[in-house]
Amino acid sequence: MPSDESPKGSSPEDISEWVTRRTLLRRVKDKSDNDAWADFTFYYRKYIYNLVRKMGLSHHDAEEIVQSVILKAWNVLPTFDYKPEKGRFRGWLCTVAGNETRNFLRAQGRRTAPLESLEWEAEEQTPENATVRPEIEKFAQQEWESYLPELAWKTISTEFEPQVLKCFQLFAEGVEAREIAKRLGIAESSVYVYKKRVQDRLTQEVARLQKEL
Repeated sequence: MPSDESPKGSSPEDISEWVTRRTLLRRVKDKSDNDAWADFTFYYRKYIYNLVRKMGLSHHDAEEIVQSVILKAWNVLPTFDYKPEKGRFRGWLCTVAGNETRNFLRAQGRRTAPLESLEWEAEEQTPENATVRPEIEKFAQQEWESYLPELAWKTISTEFEPQVLKCFQLFAEGVEAREIAKRLGIAESSVYVYKKRVQDRLTQEVARLQKEL
């Protein structure tokens, strides 16, 4: 079973080399490839969690559904023939999350109001033959675009010193450069330098993730 670990080889060079060598969805065809499943979990677990939370579940219940979705992926993906031109994998993942959530709520006799505006297909469909409705594709894509900066931040945060990261976070929160410099004990000019360094790297990482995932 997959574990919630960081991808093997955390530097940009290692990750780039890994992507060039084999794509993630090809690697997870091997259930015994623990590194591949650790990577899959690293990249997709929080995305699935975000989807399920948007569907109205509490943190605790969402964690349970996430495990169910990852287990289903673990069972299905080894025989999945990925065709990028179809662009259906995230839509399928969202559909599975929706079905798992709906079934969970119904089993507890709870209303499924957050899901009633979306029509979900049969969850037993595999990614390559799934018929994902346009509104679900749209929902999945919107959540993915919101999630990418969060994932990018997670992957690059170890590349910078804590002070540089704190500077960027304060800037993102709307704190003025002069105040940031005062709080961190640095020159105001350094605030802009640090902010640009992190922003450039973040933009680069978002682009990479968008392309590779």
